[in-house]
Amino acid sequence: MRSAIRTAHGLRLVAILAVGAFALHQLRYLLAFSGSPSAELAEHGHGYLTDLLTPLAVLVLAASLATLVRGTEGASTTGASLGRRIAIFAAGLLAIYAGQEALEAILTGGDPEGVATAVAGGGWVALPLALGIGALAALLLTALEAAEHAIAVAHQERPIRSRAPAVRGRALPARRLSLPSVPLAFGLARRPPPPVPA
Repeated sequence: MRSAIRTAHGLRLVAILAVGAFALHQLRYLLAFSGSPSAELAEHGHGYLTDLLTPLAVLVLAASLATLVRGTEGASTTGASLGRRIAIFAAGLLAIYAGQEALEAILTGGDPEGVATAVAGGGWVALPLALGIGALAALLLTALEAAEHAIAVAHQERPIRSRAPAVRGRALPARRLSLPSVPLAFGLARRPPPPVPA
């Protein structure tokens, strides 16, 4: 069952990173091209991102179910500090953003120039956005772990109350053993029982 708990944790992190990367990319272009971001996105080959909304919604649902699974299985939290989580999420989001921009430049026929492609045209805005979205992602993970703990507490086995059996009618009087059958009760018969006919 530990593998299911690890899988649920990994799925939850992937969902948070995917939603964060989508938000980072969209906000970067919204802030950089405040006039008409949708036309600018389509012109630079970013129109495919609107098709990703359904898979992102499925990932969010999967992350919620992963929290439920981890809670019912009593998984322990990682215990990392909030500052460390923010730094890890921000670095992950920046790496995803840079890789995405380089891949988009290659696929649209442009010549990727490394970091220059990711920061061109107001792309520097991605750094503070990554820090802000990383902070939100870390807070979301902390909230999901708190919900996971609440589910684990509610799911703990409650003590079973021992209840007296229901009595119907009245008790039968105890049978007294007659003296000739007492040796049979203790296996002290003088001769064995007759053989069973075949």
